This record gives sequence, C-alpha cells and structure tokens, in this order.
Amino acid sequence: MKTDKTERIEIDLPQEIIFAMRGLEKPEKVKKKLKMALAIILFQEGSISLGKATELAEISRVRFMEVLKEHGMPAYEYGEKDFERDQQQ
Repeated sequence: MKTDKTERIEIDLPQEIIFAMRGLEKPEKVKKKLKMALAIILFQEGSISLGKATELAEISRVRFMEVLKEHGMPAYEYGEKDFERDQQQ
C-alpha cells in the first residue's frame, strides 16, 4: 500500500556533477534515476523490502527485479520477514 506522506531532503553535490546531470537529462529523469539508485542501494543493504524498493523506484516488482539482474544483484533474498512486512503496509 503506497503512502502519500513524503519528506524533502537536500544534498550538496560538486558543481561538475550538477552540470553533468543537467547536460544529460531533464530534471524529472534525473530525479527518477536518483530514486532508482537509492531504491537499489537500500534494498541491497536490507534496509527496505522489495515492495518498498519498487514503491520508491515507482516501477513494478518485475521491472525492479530485472533492473537488479541488469546490475548483477540478486532479488531473491526476499524472505518471510520481507513478505510479512510488505503485507502489513
């Protein structure tokens, strides 16, 4: 179940990174890429479940699992605890 509560965070990045992001992508695409990267990292660390990672990345579970596979990361460490946590949300 998706929650509508959000919180804005701000990060400082080197100017050359900002220029690189602006030159390559539209702001919405950059935002989507950053959310995907964060979802992958948090899922890999075990900080969030597969369901929460897909919500953060705003894609389907199947697509997220494909992205993980593309990056050489397993998606199948989805245990009973993860399933129960997803069912409660």
